[in-house]
Amino acid sequence: MISNKSNSQSVNPKSLKSQFDTLDCVLEELVILEWIAKNPTVKQQELVEAAGKSLSTVKRIMKSLLEKNYIRRKNGKHYGEWEIFI
Repeated sequence: MISNKSNSQSVNPKSLKSQFDTLDCVLEELVILEWIAKNPTVKQQELVEAAGKSLSTVKRIMKSLLEKNYIRRKNGKHYGEWEIFI
């Protein structure tokens, strides 16, 4: 006689949601985040040269990252540095 019961294992439905979360970023944003992580005092002009994007594009990306609360500027605009919150 053949039994319909199988001994297969299923995925644990109690897995934490946070284990599967990803960043809501486009590739350009990830490149900028990587540069900021390497050098928290990086200037926007340096990001322009490193990423090969225009200044307006870098400013748009930085604004997006700020709105998503992924980064924050501390200690002022001119002599401060970036903090990453992800």
